[in-house]
Amino acid sequence: MSPFGILLALLSQLFYLVLSADTEAWKSRNIYFALTDRVARSSDDTGGDACGDLSNYCGGTFQGLQSKLDYIAGMGFDAIWITPVVTNSDGGYHGYWATDLYSINSNYGSADDLKALVSAAHEKGIYMMVDVVANHVGPSAIADHQPQPLNQDSSYHAQCEINYSDQNSVENCWIANLPDLNTQSSDIRTLYQEWVSWLVTEYSFDGVRIDTVKHVEKDYWPGFSSAASVYAVGEVFDGNPSYVAGYASLMSGLLNYPMYYPMNNFYQQTGSSQAMVDMYNQISSLFPDPTALGSFLDNHDNARWLNTKNDLSLLKNALAYVILARGIPIVYYGTEQAYSGGADPANREDLWRSGFNTNSEIYQAISRLSAARRAAGGLAGNDQTHLYVADTAYAWSRASGDLVVLTTNSGLGSTGNYCFNTQVPNGAWNNTFGTGSFTSDGDGNVCVNVSNGEPVVLLAA
Repeated sequence: MSPFGILLALLSQLFYLVLSADTEAWKSRNIYFALTDRVARSSDDTGGDACGDLSNYCGGTFQGLQSKLDYIAGMGFDAIWITPVVTNSDGGYHGYWATDLYSINSNYGSADDLKALVSAAHEKGIYMMVDVVANHVGPSAIADHQPQPLNQDSSYHAQCEINYSDQNSVENCWIANLPDLNTQSSDIRTLYQEWVSWLVTEYSFDGVRIDTVKHVEKDYWPGFSSAASVYAVGEVFDGNPSYVAGYASLMSGLLNYPMYYPMNNFYQQTGSSQAMVDMYNQISSLFPDPTALGSFLDNHDNARWLNTKNDLSLLKNALAYVILARGIPIVYYGTEQAYSGGADPANREDLWRSGFNTNSEIYQAISRLSAARRAAGGLAGNDQTHLYVADTAYAWSRASGDLVVLTTNSGLGSTGNYCFNTQVPNGAWNNTFGTGSFTSDGDGNVCVNVSNGEPVVLLAA
């Protein structure tokens, strides 16, 4: 390649990074969360027997994940969050037990394999988000940790058990007996800022997910997230919106745990739609930018949704909320194959046991919901309007009424006719999740039929 060609290639890569680093660009994205060890074992993995021991490595690789980019994109996902990529202590199949920040976990493949994965994703228009941990390291001997001074005791807090009623203890004691970094140390702060900056740049990541945010003092995070220089979504594992909002100005976004609880309560038939709406409104008043929050219904730290409530129609309604309500959707791998594992590690099943079936009921449901999100313009805005809040139903609109969604929690086999005001007089929509066309009257009222308890997703005709 000529020097000019090399310069052009570098400039285009730089331009791509500038575009993808922007929180605004992430707001219209749709994220698939994948445990690298659990997606696919090689570039020609077409399925096979279930992994025999979910508490250890099952054999998933970067090359395997790369071979499933079309499978993932087929559901409408245009971003992938992968678990941490650095070298781990023995048994750290999940990636959260770092031992060497500057080397790649060889169980997943090589540094070049990771670069090839990110490059292939970018060629398909898919953003890549990497999970990072700055609170703790893996359960290896301190002397074995890299880089220096992570091999010295002075880099860690004294061991103690967390008292969750004491924030000081939450921040300074050891979660799950993992060495807790002395994050108050300026040396440790500089080390981690330099590392996350290098990681994002070296592998061309477009975003980072930050683990265990509440376990580190707040004034640590602005420097760290700024060093990452891309959209950073943090995990503050707590349902109290006031507590979680205390971290909202420290990084680009947070996982929406406050909404996780009332949303799942409603769609799993243990809570009300009003409680969900009340939480939505609380979040609106407490958070500087609710549209930058990540919406989800389960993950690797929580039992799978179907483990709690084994009803595919209810799951579809919950997915409709995650993908089409305010926020950035995050769907946990395996949801599309109706996985139903319980507590960790049962909720970390391998994907190959499914044969990567693109005709499965939930794979197809996610595809339709994602298509509606795209057709409505990406839904990046803070534009959700509550239209109908009832005992067994919740409807909302987005994009000035171009998208109207009715969800219910009556479940599989239920039917019903629901009438509500769309706030769009003489509107016309097509049900893109099911069938049929609907119009509102001169006052904006519409009546829709629910079949088999499934959501109704109306897109302007």
